[in-house]
Amino acid sequence: MSEHAQTIILGGGLTGLSLAQYLEGETLVLEANERPGGLCRSFTKDGFTYDIGGHILFSRDSELLAQLTSWLEGNLLEQRRNNQIWFKDRFVKYPFENGLYALEKEDIFQCLMGFLERSDAEPSNLEEWCRFRFGEGISGKYLIPYNDKIWKRPAKDISVHWVERIPSPPTADVVKAAIGIETEGYTHQLNFLYPERGGIESLTNALAQGVNLVTGFRASAVKKIATGWEVSNGQDTYACRRLISTIPVMDLATCLDGAPDDAKSACAALQYNSVILVMLGVGHTGLADKSAIYIPDPAILPHRVCYMSYFSPFNAPEGSSHLVAEITVPPGDALLSASEDELVGRVAGDVSELCGISQGEIIASQAQRIKHAYVVYDRDYLSNRARVYSWLDGLGLYTCGRFGSFEYLNMDQCLERARDLAAELNKE
Repeated sequence: MSEHAQTIILGGGLTGLSLAQYLEGETLVLEANERPGGLCRSFTKDGFTYDIGGHILFSRDSELLAQLTSWLEGNLLEQRRNNQIWFKDRFVKYPFENGLYALEKEDIFQCLMGFLERSDAEPSNLEEWCRFRFGEGISGKYLIPYNDKIWKRPAKDISVHWVERIPSPPTADVVKAAIGIETEGYTHQLNFLYPERGGIESLTNALAQGVNLVTGFRASAVKKIATGWEVSNGQDTYACRRLISTIPVMDLATCLDGAPDDAKSACAALQYNSVILVMLGVGHTGLADKSAIYIPDPAILPHRVCYMSYFSPFNAPEGSSHLVAEITVPPGDALLSASEDELVGRVAGDVSELCGISQGEIIASQAQRIKHAYVVYDRDYLSNRARVYSWLDGLGLYTCGRFGSFEYLNMDQCLERARDLAAELNKE
């Protein structure tokens, strides 16, 4: 079978579906999984709904926020962020530099003096940048251990080209926090929107409405033809004038014939992490008083725990609440093949103290493994990415989205990129 469309979009995640909404003309979205959504999918077990991590809706762009609101047609709650950090058996306000007053006095002193006396040497990696921007105390106690944990490699092996996305605290705020005066960091995320019902997947479900979407189509061959492009999964074939890929770039590269050796080696060198999700549901509302807990302690398996019942009370059955723990792992890690019972038992044991639950209280649990979750900005990232996209850009196709463009983009950035690319293409 061969069918034609003006534009084919590979991948039916947030970026692919929003592109389809923004683009003019006939558009076809081809999605490998049986249901669309990508990283914006939600899962339900025994009445508990949870997401792939702590997805929230926010943007400094009022026009984009208005568009999000219209897509969800009133299925929205506005919540105030209440993130905490678990540090030395106590909760510290997030971000860490705004919660210094909760620390022991010696730790407060070390964090404050480290911040005031930080080095002005030009940093060449993330570890050095943390000390350059936050000082030795804040970096050594929280920032560096947390980054080591989430990236699954030392912070000194992470590039600094992206650090402008980490807000820098004013000196006055750090001093205020040290002496116990309340301050807020990351103010653009302080209040956020979240779907009232259906989890974050309700957004991608809304985006999928009216879109020409084929699911269960995993592209195995992508070929340039005289009139544009041809995409096949070995059984069905679709042709188009214009091709946009939002699927992981390494998957796209395997579909394209004639990749030069330089591009192949660079693509193989691109680094990413997978994520394991473990949901724990309890028959009481004790897991609904925080939005998320960040955990720098390497002895505790998850790096973050999100309280999904805080995001919306409709994510859990009445009188119940739940959390989803996130564990980053590099491809091939042994945890990816661990049994669900093993993962649930390990996480339940690790978070019992900080979340105030016992394993006997758990009435529902589930584990999920997501292959492509985090783009890793290792120190060779810029050169490897440039080599890959120099080849792809020369082919005349378009890429967009977190793994399509291989950039660590938040949801609002994915939507912005999709909107801007569609605006550019609509002028053609």
